[in-house]
Amino acid sequence: DRLLPPTPGKCTFEKDDCGFQQEWQRRGIWHRIRGATPTSYTGPRGDHTSGVGYYMYIEATNMVFGQKSHLISKSLRAIYGKQCLTFYYHMYGAGTGILNVYLREEGRRHKESLLWTRRGEQSISWLRAQIEYKSERQHQIVFEAIRGISIRSDIALDDITFQNKPCGDLEELQSSGYLEDLNEIDF
Repeated sequence: DRLLPPTPGKCTFEKDDCGFQQEWQRRGIWHRIRGATPTSYTGPRGDHTSGVGYYMYIEATNMVFGQKSHLISKSLRAIYGKQCLTFYYHMYGAGTGILNVYLREEGRRHKESLLWTRRGEQSISWLRAQIEYKSERQHQIVFEAIRGISIRSDIALDDITFQNKPCGDLEELQSSGYLEDLNEIDF
């Protein structure tokens, strides 16, 4: 029996990349780091979880304008009814590009549905995003970062949670033994 992580469906990037994969690209890859990003005036100072942990980000310096980089979740189970994806994102920097979130369903290889998008600088702080979606097929969530006009366009992600139910309040989620509601990623 394959062991599931202590809280299946939640990824803080503390131990590893939780099975998120990247489509191979020469440059513009997502990196898992702690602390601040190397370029000043862009990116977070630390992760969302504790400020001293790990998160994923794109290093814009190694990318060209308009270049896309994909971070793809492991396969998530087909569920009847609404599911909830919650994550924290950081888009700070004068040249910040675009962050898109797509639903990629099994058996529909080249048809991805756009669930959410943000363009340009958003805040010097981490922001929370919550997306409710439906998929009655096995599926993956794809985070797509598109580099902006300058090297000050780092984009970061942290604390990604998949739940097998409609989006409720995250606070309520943390205080109620929430394990059974998470969409268990098959590790």
